[in-house]
Parts: sequence; C-alpha cells; structure tokens
Amino acid sequence: MIETDVALQLKETHQKVVQIMQSKIDEYGLTFGLLHLMILIEKKPNANQKDLAKDMRFTQGAMSVVVKRLLKLDMIKQIPLESDMRFNRLVLTEKGKSMIDDYREHILKKYENMFKGFNNSELIELHDFLLRINQNLDNINSTNSLSNLEE
Repeated sequence: MIETDVALQLKETHQKVVQIMQSKIDEYGLTFGLLHLMILIEKKPNANQKDLAKDMRFTQGAMSVVVKRLLKLDMIKQIPLESDMRFNRLVLTEKGKSMIDDYREHILKKYENMFKGFNNSELIELHDFLLRINQNLDNINSTNSLSNLEE
C-alpha cells in the first residue's frame, strides 16, 4: 500500500533529522530535554524555576536535577528573584547562549542541505502536502480524544 510506504518514509526522515539534531547537542553533553529547558529559559527570562518546571511538566525534584546538571555544565546560572529571595530566576550564561546560537545555525544549515535540489515551487508543494498530512493527524487525534472521553 502506497500510504504505508509514504508513512514509513516520513518516519525514516524524522529519525534521520533527530539523529542530526542529537549529534549536535551531544557535543555539549546535553539531551533534548536540557536543550528545550534552555530555550524556554531564553524565551521566558523572568520565569522562576517553579514556573519553568510547570511548563516542562517536571516535578520539582526532577527540575532540581536538571538545573543542577545545567549549572554544572555552565549553561545557566541562578539569580535570586528580587521580589522573593526564596526563588531563583534561571538565566543563560554566555556559554549557554553561544551553544543555542551554534545549535540553531547548525540546524538551519542542515535544513538547507536537506532540501538541496528542490526548487521553490517543489518546496511549497511539499509544505502544502505536509500541512494536509498534519491536519489529518490532528483530526485523528481529536477523534481519538473524543472517543476516549466517551468510554
């Protein structure tokens, strides 16, 4: 069935992209979760550790472990909140900022290389096809969620 073959190709593409991304963050001794937290810290510079844990769906204990690891790697630093010294604000260090910039630049280059040989109209067409696939998947998920609620 062609749908199965296409789905398997999408899965293989996803796995290869993840491998490329993982190899870059491995250079820094990070995981996707640690990288995600660093990006969240960058996006929410005024959030405290408790708020970030909630956003990441981490327990306080898990968040403490992750923060300690990023502190040890010198990717973040803790700054006491002026409004409440019991809480710390997490801030990227220069090393952390540099790592994120390097990662983004690396990934953008990989994306460019991934689509080498495609012209603009082909990329637009592929984009439209993938949007339709993702909309279909959203519909499947919505239907599954509704049927789970009814059970």
